[in-house]
Amino acid sequence: MHDWRARDFVARSPVCLIAWGSEYVVESAQLSVIVTTYNEGEELHRTLRSVVQNTACLREIIVVDDGSTDGACEAIPPGMARVIRHSNRIGIAYSRDEASKAARGNVFCYLDAHQRLSPGCLDQCAQHALAQRSIVSPDIRDFGLFNWRMHGADFELCPKRGYFSARWRQWFQLRRITQVTGLRAPAYLIPSSVYARVGWSPMLRGWGASEASVGVRAFFSGTPIHHLRGPLSRHRFQNSSQFPVSWDEIYRNQAIIARICFDDEAWLNYWLPLLGPHLTAATQAELDSTEMHAEREQFRNHKIRPDREFWTHLLRKSVPSVLGG
Repeated sequence: MHDWRARDFVARSPVCLIAWGSEYVVESAQLSVIVTTYNEGEELHRTLRSVVQNTACLREIIVVDDGSTDGACEAIPPGMARVIRHSNRIGIAYSRDEASKAARGNVFCYLDAHQRLSPGCLDQCAQHALAQRSIVSPDIRDFGLFNWRMHGADFELCPKRGYFSARWRQWFQLRRITQVTGLRAPAYLIPSSVYARVGWSPMLRGWGASEASVGVRAFFSGTPIHHLRGPLSRHRFQNSSQFPVSWDEIYRNQAIIARICFDDEAWLNYWLPLLGPHLTAATQAELDSTEMHAEREQFRNHKIRPDREFWTHLLRKSVPSVLGG
């Protein structure tokens, strides 16, 4: 029988050479895998087994039980994972941020509770993420024989509603490493040294904008997002959410991202007119709260690109006329 004790996870860690001045120092990847779950049942256990069986540089698994009622987290074998429990559902972004703050590895990997990994998938991604100080995602494919293999994603504004989104790259990539501009679904890995400038705001709640948040922050902070061809994460994509989702929470999360990441001019003249009609009075109050101002100031310490480049460099479009374009 497999011994699930955490000390057995650390062996055989991949090693990276990290530039330090004119020299290189050796740094081993120590992977904290963070899995968010809500009533996933046996799917959660299959995902955890896939992580353990296919990952050499695993230091720990952290499962965030976001208000589940199915008892699946209580059935996790002792020592296999640390579990953070919420009595009620809070949301994916908040859960990932909470687990990241508790993680002890030097690379964080984010998974949903319905994924399977190819052998060495996370090891290869972790090694590259650590060496390049970048966000890294492997190939992603749905379960089944005849589904497209996705090769990363590119950031976009939703064609119908204008808010933050991304689209899959379905064409085969000739290069093993490709720089992309967005994220759409796990798996993806972020070095712990990079997380502070690209991670999720604890103000985000419910569903929506999880990956978009990281994409926007990565662009403004100058953090590259890389796709690594070859390693594969299978993902059981679902046609509908297993928990209630409201447009109020979706627009709330979009507004929080815009308020944190953009300066006052872009917020007041572009994002507020676009999102404001969809925001509740409570959300509008939150956008001017002390917590919001603190998050904005914190992100300003990492922001190196001006707002105009969001349109000209990321979206490859003209600056909106309301911003002087």
